[in-house]
Amino acid sequence: MGIKDIGKDIENLNIFSKKKSEVEFSGLSDKNVEVEKELNLYTREGQFYVLLADADGDERLEIERMIDQTGCFITSVSSGIECLDQVNNDKYDLIFLARNMPRMDGIQTLNNIKNSPLSKCKDAKFYIILDEKVDEPDIFFENAGFDGIVRKPIDRTILQKIIISHVPSKMLPDDEQLIEEIKANAEDAETLKGCGVRLIEALKNYDGNMEEYKEDASRFCDEYEIISSDMIDALYSGKSDEYIDYARNMREKARKLGAIYLSDCFDDHVNMTKDDSLDVAEGNWHNLVMVWENVVSGISGWLGKTSIQLGSTEVLTTNTNGIRLPDSDIRVRIEEILVNLENNEQETAHKNTQKLSMYELPPDIKLKIDRVIKSFDNDKINTAVNILRSI
Repeated sequence: MGIKDIGKDIENLNIFSKKKSEVEFSGLSDKNVEVEKELNLYTREGQFYVLLADADGDERLEIERMIDQTGCFITSVSSGIECLDQVNNDKYDLIFLARNMPRMDGIQTLNNIKNSPLSKCKDAKFYIILDEKVDEPDIFFENAGFDGIVRKPIDRTILQKIIISHVPSKMLPDDEQLIEEIKANAEDAETLKGCGVRLIEALKNYDGNMEEYKEDASRFCDEYEIISSDMIDALYSGKSDEYIDYARNMREKARKLGAIYLSDCFDDHVNMTKDDSLDVAEGNWHNLVMVWENVVSGISGWLGKTSIQLGSTEVLTTNTNGIRLPDSDIRVRIEEILVNLENNEQETAHKNTQKLSMYELPPDIKLKIDRVIKSFDNDKINTAVNILRSI
């Protein structure tokens, strides 16, 4: 897409005089709206030029569309070599380079732009576009000469905030409240992206209602300790149907909140349990909890909540007597505890379980014994019985 005709959409300029309540926040929806309600950050006379280099055609088109909707003058190319041709011919104010491109990646492209005697863009601001997971820390790209980082999947508000931060103030609309709203939404999106939550995408499920989103997000965090505890009880008790129901429910809640990777993890546990029984799910439980807690802690911090208890599913006894018990002895002690419970001797059963936990036990059994102790502590005797019987 080349330079736009300055007079083509001059009617868009009346947006700058409109009130904030009349402007549809483009970051929340892809719905078609009337021209005068499109969010244009610049006048056509401003001539702020953006160059995008990305080898992925579909991805390039999507990013280009986002930038175009801000009112910038956007040109896009599919390789680092094409990018060099552009910067040697035209001046650009802001350049986005995808990290992964054939023959010349984003870092090499940046170096060639800055070292080329023909480049007209040595004073441009450069941002690198990264996949969600990269091996290098942020400082690596800062040292490489980039002014900032954009991570996939790209949120439109984050892109808008970057552009707002670099264009001259005279190009921005007079509606300062609108600008502050974009910045605030972008900051929220960036914060939650760090814990695996796509805020702007999720807000589509709430028709842009941030308060309703926060209520659900708060409830999701508050439920963590109880639901994770119930899930591990079902897991260790061998109740596959109950475990699947929990995983399905959490899958949908996580997806609605924009925690896509966590939602996929819950979906994996649904399939594991259906296809391979609970053994595989049990082996992958720790990884699920790590992702789950990362999301909960991130959302909790964003909401300013300080009462969330994490790590509640990890009860492992750290001190042992160093004695290893053979499987036959473990079985005898478990049967003894079950007899205690059958005779309604709960206190004795609790003490015998604590004694058993002090021995060097296989990791899977140790997890379950410590879980039995927690069940006793929470007066969940039936759960303790079911876990003991599953060992």
